[in-house]
Amino acid sequence: MLRLLGCGAVVVMAVLPIGGCRSAAEGSPAADVASVAADVARRTGAPPTAAPDTDTAAACGPLLARPLTEESAVKIALLRNATVRASYERLGIARAELLQAGLVSNPVFAISRKGFAHGPEIELALTQSFVDLFFAPLRRRIAANDLCATQAEIARELVHLVYDVRRAFVEVRGAQETVRVRQEARASVTTARDLMRRLHAAGNVRDPDLTIEEVGAARAQLGVDASELEARDARERLNVLLGLRRPDVGWTIEGALPSLPAAATEEDAEARALASSLELLEAKARLASALEGSGLARREGLFPVLDLGLVGKRESSDGAWGFGPALTTTIPIFDHGQARVLASNATARALVARHEQLTVEVGAAARRLADRARALAARERYLRETYLPLRTRYVDETMQMFNAMQIGAFDVLDAKEGETDARREHVETLVAAWRSRLDLAELLAGSLDRERLDDLHLPEAAEQPTPAKGH
Repeated sequence: MLRLLGCGAVVVMAVLPIGGCRSAAEGSPAADVASVAADVARRTGAPPTAAPDTDTAAACGPLLARPLTEESAVKIALLRNATVRASYERLGIARAELLQAGLVSNPVFAISRKGFAHGPEIELALTQSFVDLFFAPLRRRIAANDLCATQAEIARELVHLVYDVRRAFVEVRGAQETVRVRQEARASVTTARDLMRRLHAAGNVRDPDLTIEEVGAARAQLGVDASELEARDARERLNVLLGLRRPDVGWTIEGALPSLPAAATEEDAEARALASSLELLEAKARLASALEGSGLARREGLFPVLDLGLVGKRESSDGAWGFGPALTTTIPIFDHGQARVLASNATARALVARHEQLTVEVGAAARRLADRARALAARERYLRETYLPLRTRYVDETMQMFNAMQIGAFDVLDAKEGETDARREHVETLVAAWRSRLDLAELLAGSLDRERLDDLHLPEAAEQPTPAKGH
């Protein structure tokens, strides 16, 4: 018993600060939607979601008619993605359960008639559950905590959607930039192949040399085809998030992939992530609901049924009526709710353990994502400020050697192709750096995406330059 009480004290201390939860005691489904939408807007900077009955086609038409920006894409997703509407309907269900929990059960009316030799005997009864009057406030608190947990859960889903759209938008831009870079690489290889063909026709190069250049051109074309496929695939992923079908999938994107902004200090990322975590908020609300459920189970075990009412009976002998009070109850001898109490306490202890583990996971994720964002930003900056200039300098030096007739044209083309490949690596690194920033921003907005933690895909490194072959 002492152990049980101690556990309860720990649970209570864990549940007390449910500060970020919206009030569930009063309100309506529409107010719940507006509250969650405002919370998501505050956390993500996205525009508040319109009401579920908004004419989304009319609202999204002007946005789709113009080139998409990241924020207009987010707005379209919040308007058109059907999962948003489905999530808001769950708020209506939770609100209805709260309303039901505050209602007292309807009175029960019973009538019976028995036939005797002297005449019929009639009995009337009207009873009402008396324990409902005492249990209704407790049940309402349980339902209110469940609504609070549902609000946190749906807010987390919408925050995740907002950042999924932003990541997908970055990936589309990056895929389009990669297509452009690979097309430039194909142009360089194609130029080398055409030059080799002319020299081969003049009898100045061997057949294997021409074949090697043909193979290189074919590989470059395959690279362009693959990058174009990835670009189309990235567009379709964004279409799904935006909730778009034909003929609305022909949108364009405004601007190219931007450079990373100045690095922000995230020394307090762990504390901020723990303070804003919607998953922890949901866990606390579930915990509070489990505690209230444990108290309800104990009380219901002592008084599972207690009905009070009025009964009337008409005697068959003289037809006289008699009226009086009625009481119906159970005697808790065998089942006094001990199993339900044990289950409720076990549920509460499990939720305490889950809350502790979530705290560990959120803190580790904050440190991990902040470190990843810093590392990828540093890698992108090094590629842009050091590595790419070196590859450009190598092309310039190769061109000087070519002008001095120390090397052939193919060496220049090889150097240029290497520079293009290095630019491809930089674009892919820039995309990865943007995604890492968005992953961290999502966590700080309250949503922990565990799948993103293991999504560390560094781009393939560019091939190192080889010494010029000469004539």
